Amino acid sequence: MSKVVPDPPYPVFVAHEELSFEDAIASISSLLRCATTTATETAEGLKGTQRDMACSTAHLIDMARTLADRALDCLQPKPTNIP
Repeated sequence: MSKVVPDPPYPVFVAHEELSFEDAIASISSLLRCATTTATETAEGLKGTQRDMACSTAHLIDMARTLADRALDCLQPKPTNIP
């Protein structure tokens, strides 16, 4: 008898249970930087709409990285002006 529902796929990447929020956001930013580089380098060898799609992907990834970097900035304590 065959199964109607297949087993779920095993995760390729698992985050450590004790990974802090700050470290997770920093890792996200780093991964997005690498993804932007991959998309940009891939676009170099393409033409037409395929190149446009790769460049758009790089741009969207870069936007996400900018937001991740901003989230990290928000976690930094703001300096206080103590005379």
